[in-house]
Amino acid sequence: MKNLKLSIMFVGVLLGLAPAVLAADAGGVGIVKGTITIGGKPAADAVVSIEGLSKDQVKAQLSLTKPQKRVMDQRSLKFTPTVLAIMVGETVDFPNNDKSWHNVYSKGGANDFDLGLYAPGKTRSKKFDKPGVSRILCNAHPNMEGFIVVKDHPFFSTTDSRGNYEIKNVPLGKVRVEIWYPNLDVRSEPVPLVREGEVFVLNVDLKKR
Repeated sequence: MKNLKLSIMFVGVLLGLAPAVLAADAGGVGIVKGTITIGGKPAADAVVSIEGLSKDQVKAQLSLTKPQKRVMDQRSLKFTPTVLAIMVGETVDFPNNDKSWHNVYSKGGANDFDLGLYAPGKTRSKKFDKPGVSRILCNAHPNMEGFIVVKDHPFFSTTDSRGNYEIKNVPLGKVRVEIWYPNLDVRSEPVPLVREGEVFVLNVDLKKR
């Protein structure tokens, strides 16, 4: 077995595989990565997730994943980041780093709440208990808008400014990739098979079928 692992690592070096790929090989999982575009242009802030997993697969990864405290800043009359993807049970801090008062609330989504009006330099928080999408608003500044996407598993990633995403530790087998983007319909793409140690590349343009 030791010689087999060394052989795998050696092949990985020859092929120029990243350390993350080698880790996936040893751990019995794979990686799904790629680029999301809209009309050929990079789509930042798209939430890409792995769906269709069994309860046991999700439970196994959840046991290794600790809830974190997240932050959606308020600065220059904007929510930053505009889109924040989190897991059920995680808490989001909403610090007011502007010179004006803010009110953070969400209505009609998965987690309705209202943090009330609070002064510059103050922070209020909200724990998100249900999966789904919450549109984040400020009733003092109607142009402010953000989104919090809550997942009941840890298999997700948010695209960067170049539209790139990477989801590690994906369980082996057939899965489905779901792509959420503000004000667009949710896109679903099948992944035929995630194999051990494989990096499966899935590039999607949200305007093409």
